[in-house]
Amino acid sequence: MRKTSRYARIISLTFFVALFLIMTSTKSYAIPTLQLDLSGGTYEYDTSTIVTSSDSFTLYAYLMPNSKNTLSDTYYISIALVPATSTSQDLGTISINSTTIDVTSDMTYGIPPLEEIASLQGWDKGDLPKHGVYPTYFYEYEFSFSSSNEISAYNTQDRAINGDTIDLTYDSSGNMFYAAFTIDTSSLDSDYSVHFDLYNTALKCGGDVDVTQFAPFSHDAEATHSVPEPGTLLLLSSGLLGLAAVKRIRNRRNKA
Repeated sequence: MRKTSRYARIISLTFFVALFLIMTSTKSYAIPTLQLDLSGGTYEYDTSTIVTSSDSFTLYAYLMPNSKNTLSDTYYISIALVPATSTSQDLGTISINSTTIDVTSDMTYGIPPLEEIASLQGWDKGDLPKHGVYPTYFYEYEFSFSSSNEISAYNTQDRAINGDTIDLTYDSSGNMFYAAFTIDTSSLDSDYSVHFDLYNTALKCGGDVDVTQFAPFSHDAEATHSVPEPGTLLLLSSGLLGLAAVKRIRNRRNKA
């Protein structure tokens, strides 16, 4: 009887110790091969995306090389229009590293990556998953990583959740490489935002281009147009009303 009771206490103690460790531990995530991050970006749990409301910011792409994604490969950033639209129309412009993109005339409708043959633009299992963004108009920006941009590896999701700053200090043994892109969305129609995806591609038979690997949805990024807070709107409206009142008083004095 005493032996059974002793075992029960041991099991109970083990359970509570394990529960304590789980509750007090800091949640962390594995570092993906490809990631995106935004200057000033925060993590939005509803969409599992790193977001910014700034019109001008820096987008960072990260690579931890492996057998499928090497430092010498070509990579792509897709700049997609959200909410999804299938109608070609004039929605202003956006820019990436001083390259101006007319929305939607400089974009392609469908799902990345861009195919060798236009008729293949419809989704297939080798394309980027739709993840609530595609099909829509998107622009594909081609770039390469530089060996001179090596830094200590970090998880962009963790950084955004914790509110840490982005550290780009050179580290010759850091195992992660970055590329930076200056983005400006100030001339984009205010009803729309842009979503960023990062991936590598491989050409298949028949002109079909497939994604090799891509940044997970929890490590992609989106830029939304800033909306003034209710308090800001109240101050703005109060200021306008005050200016109108002053103008009326001056008009009355001039007439007197």
